[in-house]
Amino acid sequence: MRTITIRSPAKLNLHLRILGKRPDGYHNLLTIFHRISLADTIRIQKKPKGFKLTTNVRCLETGEDNLITKAYRTLQKEFPALGGAAVRLTKRIPMGGGLGGGSSNAAFFLLGMKKLFQLKISFQKLLLLGKKIGADVPFFLLEAPQALAWGIGDKMKVTRVGKPLWFLLLVSEQGLNTQKVYQTLSWKGKPLSLTKEKRIARILRYFLGKQRIREAAELVRNDLESSAFCLRPSIPKAIAAIQGLGTSFVRMTGSGPTVFAVFSSQKEVRDLSKKLKRCPIPFRKVICHSF
Repeated sequence: MRTITIRSPAKLNLHLRILGKRPDGYHNLLTIFHRISLADTIRIQKKPKGFKLTTNVRCLETGEDNLITKAYRTLQKEFPALGGAAVRLTKRIPMGGGLGGGSSNAAFFLLGMKKLFQLKISFQKLLLLGKKIGADVPFFLLEAPQALAWGIGDKMKVTRVGKPLWFLLLVSEQGLNTQKVYQTLSWKGKPLSLTKEKRIARILRYFLGKQRIREAAELVRNDLESSAFCLRPSIPKAIAAIQGLGTSFVRMTGSGPTVFAVFSSQKEVRDLSKKLKRCPIPFRKVICHSF
């Protein structure tokens, strides 16, 4: 086998709590990662030597700052005799949208390289390499539909999905910088209890697994919304527009600016999408589902 083509799916943070600030400046958090059908495509072709990454997005950095390039360099250090690769990345996941596109690309590139070059590397070692590349990379390496993550996102447990969910995404072509969102976050009060928040997350997952969307909506949070709203006032306007049409579960994913609404059927998503045509919000609509 000289070529491999892989789907690289996006994720949503169905729920995100900031538990407290750490002495090292990072934040402890708890989140529910959920994989969705919106996906990029990665094609890897063996070369005798060298590395080249091309993409369909003109403004996307393909040099040393790209997470796929970082993933290749990380593998090179681990396997000095590693062969070359020509990589074609076809982007569909918006950049800087809180959907984990770059992390997904890095993770599935690593998995593709392992298979293509038959690399002798354990899954635990692959996870360690992934952590060096990006915080969300380990989730995608799990190849799981859903996982609960805590700590700085480095501790994870695969969780059951139950019935599949449908989503309407409102995506912006202008991303948000995750670091700026965290810097804008004003932390007040005592740290939240990890034990209590895990219990709430478990109930939330149960409701979602049973497609009891309204009950789930009463529990769900994203503690990064307040700072993201300050940086991008169009986000709360988009959320209010969807809620005004009677949708109960509407949140921002990750550090934004992507907004998502949750449904139990494709028909409900399509109906909302039609209604939103009359709302002047600067977001593009994408329909997707659990993957």
